[in-house]
Amino acid sequence: MKTDNTAYSFILFPFLKTQDEVSIGKLTFKSTDNTNNLTSEQKEDLKNIADMLYLQNNLRIKNASYALYQNININDPESIDHLKKIRNFVAYCYTAPRHEFGDIFLSPEHSSMVIFSPGRVPKNLVNPDHHVEDFGASSIEVEDIRGEINGYSGLYDFKHYFWASKGSRLYGPEPHLTLNISQDLGFDIKHAVEARCDYYLLYQFLTKPTTKTLERFFVALQWFNAANSDSNDSSASIVDISIAFEALLNLPGDQKTDRLIDAVSMLLGRTSRLDIWVKQFYDARSQIVHEGILQQAKFIATNSSDKNKGQQYQSLLSYGRYIFQLCLGTLLTGLELSVKSKLEEKFVTNEERFHNICKILSNNEIEISDRLNSISPIILAIDQYKYIPESNLKIETLIGTTSIFAKLILQNNNTLSKDLEKMLSIFNSKSSSKNYFDELEMISILAQAFRNNKFYPENYDIEIFSNLIHTVWYYVSMHYFWLKEQKS
Repeated sequence: MKTDNTAYSFILFPFLKTQDEVSIGKLTFKSTDNTNNLTSEQKEDLKNIADMLYLQNNLRIKNASYALYQNININDPESIDHLKKIRNFVAYCYTAPRHEFGDIFLSPEHSSMVIFSPGRVPKNLVNPDHHVEDFGASSIEVEDIRGEINGYSGLYDFKHYFWASKGSRLYGPEPHLTLNISQDLGFDIKHAVEARCDYYLLYQFLTKPTTKTLERFFVALQWFNAANSDSNDSSASIVDISIAFEALLNLPGDQKTDRLIDAVSMLLGRTSRLDIWVKQFYDARSQIVHEGILQQAKFIATNSSDKNKGQQYQSLLSYGRYIFQLCLGTLLTGLELSVKSKLEEKFVTNEERFHNICKILSNNEIEISDRLNSISPIILAIDQYKYIPESNLKIETLIGTTSIFAKLILQNNNTLSKDLEKMLSIFNSKSSSKNYFDELEMISILAQAFRNNKFYPENYDIEIFSNLIHTVWYYVSMHYFWLKEQKS
């Protein structure tokens, strides 16, 4: 019998097949035919899930793409945030314009993502009996005293909750979704990231810590995909893609047309007629939002602001898709250059970095190994910028950071040498004096001992602590020797 909290979940693209395994973000997707490295229980769950996937009528999908992941709380936004980014990335890759007409290769509906979490589920949700007829297509087991059976809690495209069990059927998001013959997730993603910078950089950023700028880009991506949905008409798509532009370019609330012209022109250059398209596009958007109608869905090819002096050409929307992708690629390239040059680090003081280390080390909700992994690059950055004069770096901050780290090591490391354990205990037992001389003296002793490789066995914790001690000693050594001279 399954428990309420199975330790894994399955994430599926029901309408995307793959021949080879492909890693996207934290997940590795493979065909539902591939059960390598699965336990017998996981194989059974995967077969039950794969057997549920139907295209329409009695047409079951032969195979889909799946990833096995840690158990996901489908009610927790943070738990599914990374999955949303993966889904939006995949949908974005498949919306590449196919040719001169500007229509897309596959709609976002083809990239629908479904989460299945095995466990006990209410039978009345799996098999409701009100106003329906049961033709006996599936056999439902007898429920337990709580009215539950073995099954799966699910989330479809992060919007629709559902419950299923062996023999259930799961259909697509629209009545007549067609499967593409040439589509292959592993092949398509590999060649997409090789072909275009926006695909490549989004793919890379999926594996890196998020930032506010990157979050904004993924919000824009979500609206861009919404604009390409089969459920939208032209009016809704124009509104959605205008929101995508506003999120991408962080446009203020007023004078959006002029701001969009300036932003797009800065990113893509003063391209002839680009400003004309922006004006016409936002005129159409304003008509839809304020009047509820779209009078002109086509671009008027002209060099004049007078629309009567030009010819109707391609749709405003098809240009919007293309220009959005160009802008996103340009911004991602800029972000990549910024990240590689560590531009953000240059605006942070070491005082702030020490405070950040204290905050991370004191967070007991995070695993100790994760805390140490987080502070290691911060300590390296402190060391890199230690020669930069800083007006407000406080000795109490340096000592406080060292003390918090020392306490963490004493509490959670069973492999400390006796000498180091003794020194850290002495350091933490020191009462803060007015000039911190005693604490500074212990830092001096620790720094000298680390320089002489006195502490064995060494491990990752001690290595990071050693780096911190050396950096702190660089800052406090002059003050320590001054105090020592004063005392003599």
